[in-house]
Amino acid sequence: MSRPAPPPVTSPAPQATHSVQSAPVAQPPGSALPSAWFEPCIHSAYVQILAKFLQARGLVLPWPQPSQSRLLPFLDVLPLLDAVHAAVQPDFGLELGMAIPAAAHGLKGMAAMSSPSLWAAMETFVRYARIRDHLFQYRCQRAGGYATLELHPRVPLHQYTRFMQGATVHATFNIFRAIADETALRQAVVVLPWEAPAGQDKAPATAWQVEYGGKVPAIRFPISIADEPSQTADADLHARMCKAGDEELIRLAGSIGARVRHLMHQGQPAWPTLADIADRLALSPRTLVRRLESEDLSYGQLLDEVRNELACWYLRQSALPMSDIAERTGFSDQANFSRAFGRWQGQTPREYRRQFQVGGQPAQ
Repeated sequence: MSRPAPPPVTSPAPQATHSVQSAPVAQPPGSALPSAWFEPCIHSAYVQILAKFLQARGLVLPWPQPSQSRLLPFLDVLPLLDAVHAAVQPDFGLELGMAIPAAAHGLKGMAAMSSPSLWAAMETFVRYARIRDHLFQYRCQRAGGYATLELHPRVPLHQYTRFMQGATVHATFNIFRAIADETALRQAVVVLPWEAPAGQDKAPATAWQVEYGGKVPAIRFPISIADEPSQTADADLHARMCKAGDEELIRLAGSIGARVRHLMHQGQPAWPTLADIADRLALSPRTLVRRLESEDLSYGQLLDEVRNELACWYLRQSALPMSDIAERTGFSDQANFSRAFGRWQGQTPREYRRQFQVGGQPAQ
């Protein structure tokens, strides 16, 4: 007798400080960037792997790479995506995703791989997904004879949508490749939400199946396979990883740095002062400073990060004169802006812009 299908498992809804956006739409103008692009949503480990991937292909990286292990705003990743022409060569994301090892997923990857079964690994991955990825909301469900893990957009990715979907679903699938035996892998299906490439009658030769035209990226296994004991199960390791994952989720939920970044973005280009933000958070300025210090952050550091992200966007995606960009990023004059940009990027604004120009025009 088959058991009734349980309700879908969904990754936790984001906190009030993290914007949940609708499905991707057309590219926004530089003056109307999605607020979610300024908020921490993708782990630096993935960004470092992307950077090394590009270096191995002879590309010059357009910005200093993050040294701290932490969540970064999507806007920080865009220079690398533009350098690899992700908007016009989205299938490169498939290759990138396959190159991201299961170990790169950190706590959530280890917790999933030590789970007692593939289905339990899906549930565990959904539970801890937000530790390293806020770009997608993950859901798993049992229906139609399959156990399925789906990736639903949480942040509007615009022209980077297909690249990021392909990279993320394949990077996630690498966890399940590490768990599945040969028999299970042959019955696995990776679902891609676009049509098969022209002239390609069937999926590329892989040990698993590829299905095109799905509603969202997904990974699925027959339920009979998903419920079998996993060859990588480790009850003690799983318990320890889940405990550490729960602690990390609590820490992320109370992150004062993410809330300050959100308020800074809401206030730009009239950047709020430390006192303004403290007032919005119902804290004294001294308490806000202490809370930020507890996360190894400061008001000045966060303000520099947000200004830097916005300046890089305008330089890459617009033809605005330097004086206008200086004003929009909160500087009193172009000279001060140029000095600050040199400190952030190790080059002048003009040098940075030239890397992304095509025929003297901004790269689209």
